[in-house]
Amino acid sequence: MKSSLVAVVVLLVPTVASAGKPQADVPQDVAPEAAPPTPPPASSNAKPSRKSKPATKALQKKLKPGAPDIPIPPSVLTAVGHLICDINSKQNGHQKLTIVTGGGLEFDVAVSPIVDGTVETEGEDKGGTYRFTSHLAKAATAKLPGVGVFDLDELETKVIVEMTRYKQPAGRGTALSFTSADMARRGIYVEFAGRGHAKNGELYAFRVNLGPPSDGRGKVTPEGPEARAGIMNKMVEVEAPVTTVLVTTTVDQLVEKR
Repeated sequence: MKSSLVAVVVLLVPTVASAGKPQADVPQDVAPEAAPPTPPPASSNAKPSRKSKPATKALQKKLKPGAPDIPIPPSVLTAVGHLICDINSKQNGHQKLTIVTGGGLEFDVAVSPIVDGTVETEGEDKGGTYRFTSHLAKAATAKLPGVGVFDLDELETKVIVEMTRYKQPAGRGTALSFTSADMARRGIYVEFAGRGHAKNGELYAFRVNLGPPSDGRGKVTPEGPEARAGIMNKMVEVEAPVTTVLVTTTVDQLVEKR
């Protein structure tokens, strides 16, 4: 009887051990060592499995940088120009800018009467300042090297000129005159800003600045004898350095941006 009981116990042990795991989980013809490795837990420092490598390569290809998308800067043209400006507070005036050497914007236009014009005088030997703004009064054209003639849509003028001295022989309230040598080297701001378009659809935006003149003269007539008075009329003809900043945009580029 004792020997028979021992035999039964030995046969039951393997049966209970194998009952805890379904046989379908492990293929019958594959050794347990060949089964796919269990992914490491999130806190593990183990390297990713080989299955993650194709996804990594695809991500790198997608993020590979191409040509940098950097806007092309505007054109900057330098020159020496000749400016004639004859303007008053009652009627349309005349402005003409011609390039003598170099490259830049040229125009010959009618402009509005003086807007916000003032002249401040401290005495012939002490100098003074005059300033005004104006804008395009009639349809006009401008010219650019490499572009040719195009239509002007806008032209705004802003002028601030400081005089170190001037001549006013008839006294306060009358016309005062000055030369380029009487204009302060660091007290001059002459700006023309505007927009235009060409027949081929190109659009232009520009800003033109004049530096201290090397030659020329001017005359300003105040509206009264006060030390600060409005400007009745002003006439200047100077030769000076000219800087033109130009931005060109095509119709195709505008369509793409919409």
